[in-house]
Amino acid sequence: MDKIESIKKNYYDVLPAYNIDITLTYSSKQVFKVGSLINISIRKKIFPGCILKIYKSKPAINFKVKDIEQSHNYFFLSEKNIKFIKWFSEYNSIYLGLALKLVIANTNFLKPNTSNKYIVIPNPNNNYTNKQKNFIKELKAIDFINHKKIIKNYSYGFINNMINKKIIAKEVYLETKNVNFDFRKIKLKTLSLHQNTVYNKILDKINKKKSKPIFLDGVTGSGKTEVYFKLIKYFLEKQKQVLVLIPEIALSKQWISRFYNAFKFYPLIWNSKISQSKKKRIWQDLILGKIHVVVGARSAIFLPFSNLGITIVDEENDISYKQEENPIYNARDMAIVKSKFNYSEIILVSATPSLETFNNSKNKKYDYFNLTDRFGDAKNPKVILIDMKLEKKRLIARQTLSILKKKIEAGKQILILINRRGYAPITVCSSCGFTEKCEKCDINLVYHKKSNKLICHHCGASRYPNNVCSNCGKSNKKISLGYGIEKVTEEIKKEFNEVNIISLSSDSISLNNFQSVLEDIEKAKIKIIIGTQIISKGFNFLNLNSIFILDFDLWFYNTDIRTNEKIFQLTQQVSGRTSRKSETGEVYIQTYDTNNFLLNYIVSSDRDKFYENELLLRKKALLPPYCKLIAIILIGKDINFLKIVSYKLKDKLSNFNYFTLLGPIPAPIEYINNEYRYRMLIKTNQAFLVQKVLKRINLSIILKNKVKIKIDVDPLSFF
Repeated sequence: MDKIESIKKNYYDVLPAYNIDITLTYSSKQVFKVGSLINISIRKKIFPGCILKIYKSKPAINFKVKDIEQSHNYFFLSEKNIKFIKWFSEYNSIYLGLALKLVIANTNFLKPNTSNKYIVIPNPNNNYTNKQKNFIKELKAIDFINHKKIIKNYSYGFINNMINKKIIAKEVYLETKNVNFDFRKIKLKTLSLHQNTVYNKILDKINKKKSKPIFLDGVTGSGKTEVYFKLIKYFLEKQKQVLVLIPEIALSKQWISRFYNAFKFYPLIWNSKISQSKKKRIWQDLILGKIHVVVGARSAIFLPFSNLGITIVDEENDISYKQEENPIYNARDMAIVKSKFNYSEIILVSATPSLETFNNSKNKKYDYFNLTDRFGDAKNPKVILIDMKLEKKRLIARQTLSILKKKIEAGKQILILINRRGYAPITVCSSCGFTEKCEKCDINLVYHKKSNKLICHHCGASRYPNNVCSNCGKSNKKISLGYGIEKVTEEIKKEFNEVNIISLSSDSISLNNFQSVLEDIEKAKIKIIIGTQIISKGFNFLNLNSIFILDFDLWFYNTDIRTNEKIFQLTQQVSGRTSRKSETGEVYIQTYDTNNFLLNYIVSSDRDKFYENELLLRKKALLPPYCKLIAIILIGKDINFLKIVSYKLKDKLSNFNYFTLLGPIPAPIEYINNEYRYRMLIKTNQAFLVQKVLKRINLSIILKNKVKIKIDVDPLSFF
């Protein structure tokens, strides 16, 4: 039986899109190739999988081999995509099957779209002869089919009747011809002499097949988007696929509007809000090689492009490219690696680059191009400090209010930046000093006045406030300390009750009405915009004249090694929202520490000098980019067992001398969502070394299914 079966069946090693790190052996009478995407059964559930190995004969195994589920054999992962998945898995220390799941997120992706055309072929098992002259219409149809044409001249009912008679058979016809772009309709803005020079230099590097990533630098408003729009057109003319990554979904609508005005067609959009049916269509188009421009958030890097020409990472420094939950990865860094496997180009774009990108450009690892001038008559904004030491703990300085009034009277549009959500970050009992904390996390609850709720900004838990202190039992003694965007909005509305004001944060922004809000801002219908840092990213507000930063000093209170870098980037980004016209804009910063060393760089806008100084500090402390960091976070409900596991893992890692191990210690926020957290930090100079060590250690024996582990390669947060 085995001998007969081995002749009839083919055997394959299949990687399931499943939380597993090994391939599984399956059989099938169908013939597949390496890279074929098929469906398999695991524990009575259907999962997509990718064939990674073909056996020439039946493998010597002592278990029953399951059959591959009925698969249509339409879709394949190229060798370059498989190599990227393997690299991604190893570098980020995640299971290989989970990496594949990021590429094939849904089993339905492997099913032909219902809108696909069907082609019919003569049924080889039917003896339909010319003797059956009374079926002349059917004979003509068969002749039509034999010439490999899609049936158009016959009704659905007639064709279906022939299929039912088994005269012909039906097969799915996957249309692979490319979308036809009318390049005559594309109306890109005319580049300035400087922009055009930079464009031609980039094109020269691309045509010389240089493999380095390209960093397109340039102050805000210098026209970086217009330069890379022209590069997109170049790759479309070359019949290549294009991927553009942007950091926030909220940014996409304005970006898409700019794109449509230039190209006269809409790009494909990929993010978590897109329906599964649309995702399926996009996924299939790209794997079949159809030429498209895709704009997406970080998950777009896992799309199975088969003809990728260029990837553009806009605002490459943005921390939104980092996925903080499992699987943890940095989409910008993964896009760079993916471009290498695809032999395609990648351009990183930013006015405020990450320190890593700045350093790689300085060391010639990246090709560097700089747009030094703001477009047209736009000028760099002037930065002015407002000393808060004489303000007696006022939320908004009297000087700030005086300037605001003058600006409003002059008809100017203003942005007020307050980087705290909610109304007040701390609610405390004035009698006993008890602070309202989350029951699931070791952090303060933030009071949101609009919803009248105390909300945890880590686990999302919320409850209505109670006037009675749960510690001392006294009533009406609770007070709110600190301030968030809601409190600032309340204060501003008291002062300017006749002015059109809007408050924008992740709590208040709805994607459904955000576009209309942006249009009102662009048309200057809204005079005062109060926003968190979400409003600092990439928006083009031509009428915005002045920006006020209220909570600058509070930005320094965290455990992040990149604090200085992030603060400098944020101030530069928000400053870039002004001075889009010929009029010089102004940025006002409220601070109690006018001698803060970082403010010297911000006031002078001396970015490169700040970066050089920051690199010097990082080098002395042996921090990125002069070493690699890998964070290990252990999470469990039993604090005592968690400590034991943490030190067991430390003992295992201490057997290796190739890296420095710090910790374990309780995380800065030790208790989140009913679980305790311990952290370790590894410093090394060798890529992949720690990942290989962690793979050699049998973590399951140490963790005993009671402790979860998160491995964060190149961490950006340390809470």
